[in-house]
Amino acid sequence: MTALSWGSGMKLHFLRSPKKRSAVLEQLYALLARRGFQVTESLPDVAVQDLDAAPQHDLYIVKSRTPLSISVAGMLHRRGARLLNPYPSCAALLDKIVVTAALRQAGIPTPRSWAAADPALLRSAAMAQRLPLVLKPFNGIHSHGIRVVSAPDQLSDGPTTTEPVLVQEFVEGCTERLKIHCVGERVFGTWKPFSMGGTHVPGQPREVGEEVRDIAVRCGRLFGLGLYGLDVLIGRRGPVVVDVNSFPGYKGLPAIAPILADYIARCARGEEDVIVPRHRTADAEVRTDGGSAVQTSGAPDAPIGGRSGARAGARIPRTAP
Repeated sequence: MTALSWGSGMKLHFLRSPKKRSAVLEQLYALLARRGFQVTESLPDVAVQDLDAAPQHDLYIVKSRTPLSISVAGMLHRRGARLLNPYPSCAALLDKIVVTAALRQAGIPTPRSWAAADPALLRSAAMAQRLPLVLKPFNGIHSHGIRVVSAPDQLSDGPTTTEPVLVQEFVEGCTERLKIHCVGERVFGTWKPFSMGGTHVPGQPREVGEEVRDIAVRCGRLFGLGLYGLDVLIGRRGPVVVDVNSFPGYKGLPAIAPILADYIARCARGEEDVIVPRHRTADAEVRTDGGSAVQTSGAPDAPIGGRSGARAGARIPRTAP
């Protein structure tokens, strides 16, 4: 099969944040173009969005977690677009309180957790016995706004906010932080020395053990994700999931771009499905609707490089989604 016949001119459109394209994304675009796909992108946060826009692409890949990007994905979802990751999955991950509750209900190892509109409410004697506690914005990304509270008087030290916070027990004995990167049910890992807010330095590749691999696959099935990542802390009691995110950066994995390209190509052709869970109950497994892994949106755009052989760094057409 030739590269061109593989994609056969199918249109792939990436919804992306305004950040500079990573090396992984540059390689991914070039690989998909060489396989015969037409690759375009849009940056929802830097343009006015037409709420009447109809889907015009075969597959939309949601590579942004900003609220407007997810709203655009939702608009397209309602109009029948194929999206990877599916819109309901992307939207669910924006609320860390709901995500954490779902993880705990599913029996996935996660710190004991609470939610509060005002951190001062945590000053009760019962909560004081659980210090230190980790406070996180309920909708935070990239470890922004995380702080550790080790004394009751520190609860009022943080920035004033009207948003609820996720409160979690501190993971004792943690010396390293695993970044788990998943492509379908293939699981890859990198590690960094533990730091509370995380670091922006790429981690070092790390072999993933069976326990963490099983946790990762269960998380993907729980939330209906195909391209996703986990933050896992290794504490005294073993691995603990502290965050789940959609389409991570896959930093520190030199050979990941071809694996991503293969998976996205299979999704575009309908050969891979991500099943979106409908709901869970205390006594039942996830019920599914048989939904597809992908969904579409957009306005017409020019192909990434005209023909099938675009190079890394090629100019990617940007249009309204």
